Amino acid sequence: MKSRPKNRALMYERRSDDGQEASLKQQFDWAKAKSESMGVPFRGTYADIEQMQRKRLSHKHDIFLDDAISGGDLTRPGFRQFLKEAIADTSVSHVYVFKRDRLGRPQALLEMMTLEQELIASGVTLVTHDKIYTPEDLKANEMMYLIGGLVEYQEHGRFSPRLGDRIVFVQQSMAFRGLSTGGRAPYGFGRALVGPDDAFVQWLEDGENIRRAGHHVRFLPHDEEKIAVWCMMLEWRAAGESYKRIAARLNGMGVPSPDAGRVRRDHGSAHRVAGKWHPNTIRDLCSNPIIAGIKEYGRRSEGRYRRVGIGGPRELEEQDLRPDGQPKLRENPEEVRVRAASGGDAKFDPDRWLALQPPKLPLEEMRRRNGQKATNPDRYPLSTRVVDLTAGCGSVMHGIPYGDKLKYVCGRYYNSGYTECDHNTVEAAAVTAMLIDALVELIHKAGGRDAIRERLLTKARAEAEDDAAPEEPTVLRQLRKQLAALEDDLATAERRMATEKNDARYAAIAKTFDSLVADKEAVSRQIAELATPKPVAAARAMPEEQVDALMATIDDLAALAKDGKANPKIRELVLRLGIFVGLEFEEGLWGKRPVRRLRRGVIAFGHHNLPVPLHGHSRAEGPADDAADGGTNDTHSAPACCRAPSVDPGSSAGEGAGNDRTEESNSGLEQTHQGTNVGATGLEPATS
Repeated sequence: MKSRPKNRALMYERRSDDGQEASLKQQFDWAKAKSESMGVPFRGTYADIEQMQRKRLSHKHDIFLDDAISGGDLTRPGFRQFLKEAIADTSVSHVYVFKRDRLGRPQALLEMMTLEQELIASGVTLVTHDKIYTPEDLKANEMMYLIGGLVEYQEHGRFSPRLGDRIVFVQQSMAFRGLSTGGRAPYGFGRALVGPDDAFVQWLEDGENIRRAGHHVRFLPHDEEKIAVWCMMLEWRAAGESYKRIAARLNGMGVPSPDAGRVRRDHGSAHRVAGKWHPNTIRDLCSNPIIAGIKEYGRRSEGRYRRVGIGGPRELEEQDLRPDGQPKLRENPEEVRVRAASGGDAKFDPDRWLALQPPKLPLEEMRRRNGQKATNPDRYPLSTRVVDLTAGCGSVMHGIPYGDKLKYVCGRYYNSGYTECDHNTVEAAAVTAMLIDALVELIHKAGGRDAIRERLLTKARAEAEDDAAPEEPTVLRQLRKQLAALEDDLATAERRMATEKNDARYAAIAKTFDSLVADKEAVSRQIAELATPKPVAAARAMPEEQVDALMATIDDLAALAKDGKANPKIRELVLRLGIFVGLEFEEGLWGKRPVRRLRRGVIAFGHHNLPVPLHGHSRAEGPADDAADGGTNDTHSAPACCRAPSVDPGSSAGEGAGNDRTEESNSGLEQTHQGTNVGATGLEPATS
């Protein structure tokens, strides 16, 4: 291991949430001062960081950023791109990271240490505010580096779960008093600052925080016109109206929805909310008891590390996670929720409100239902990856059952209360078949099976050589020595406690004893983790086997669409390649009846390659992306199966992934693949 010649540096920044407004500026100022003192510059200014925030970029010039992303997520796009460029670009000699916990607060300690060790072992010097890690230091004191890093990252990893425990405890105690636990006030209500005597002090804007001893926030009625609309919904509901009918009536009256004019971000693209009522919005309001003077907490189950449970925080369970291990939003059963007087007047009779609520489900039934997916990507492999291009719509299309068939429908049409765009639908099976046919055609354009296999094999062999790493049994030996020493110290402390007569000295020995016990437990856990064989390494296949497995998938592409059980493979393929299918619809006739029919379609690798941006005419206004300014976009010049494979999550566009880039040439493939429909069932195989 040898340090690279002093040349230039990269900087990585991260903050966990949007509330840490000063964090990014502080990290940048430190890195700039450090670069000047060390004589190793990096390109970029704080104005670049502000632009990256606005455009949701994770890389510009020599700055890499993950904004409002938890340190426990080791697939962060900025983090992965930062590691990839620092290791691959030999002109990079230093990297600046304010603190190690900016790199991560991992639960997977070994994975985090492996990533950091690979960075330094490549010849890069890691500079933090309190220490500098050089390749020479790593080589000379590798055991101490590994042990110290594991302990430090373990402490960082404990921070988030501990914080989650505190947050749940505090929020539950506030909920029992009917106080706000955060977030925006419901429709027609406002955030009111109240004093120690619960007297009103002032109204607060969304996001405004005032810290005063003994003061808290309550949600109180604020807009009488909106409150009247809410009560009118409940009256209609009591008269037997459905949620869909109520939404249509409000839209017909021109009443703006609660989120009218707000900007939200879906699938990595900002857009303005249409302002139309949706049946789900009506349902949520009709089931919110604050209109009856009751504040409810814990209706939804959310959180990465801890969630609200009966009597306190609980750890996440299997049903709280998606198949990729990321947390998902669920609805809590009645037993978990906390209800208390809101502190404001009841605007609707509580007994009447209660009578309008659906029957309560038992805890076991709620758990069973929450364990099931509301939408099944295995059933709809292209859900949210099909985009309605009609008249600049740009909305993603969602999978729904439609009689005895499965279809994708325009999301804007439904989300606007059936007032925007049109009831555009396409059969799911037809779109999937068209996509598979197009991919087969693109593979032939790339040179055929043999050319692809040879390129993949060359890449796989190179990766196998890079991944070959010597075993490190000395780490375990060092940890076991440390454990033995701790056990000796514990035995000594225990003997002294048994004979000590002085209370002060006994308390000091007891404090040391407790610290030794904690250290022993930490080292024991590290030994257990290191001693457990890595399943990935144990199952590592030879390059030829890896390539043959991938080629088998490519060979089977034509059969995937016909296999009813192949949807998981298709879904994985779509996400890995960053595929989006854009469809344009037009008016037509079915006999004498007017219908909507598909006119043409396009396949794009990365949503930026679609002819209409996601969310189209409701897309939030902002500065246009400019590739020349150093930012990177989520584009794919060719399918991954036609380029060299990559195990870096940053190299492919998954759901909502941003700002990825590839270093491979496009192999002569087009960025989009167009097709025209002439059939009544959906799409025919695409032709370019």
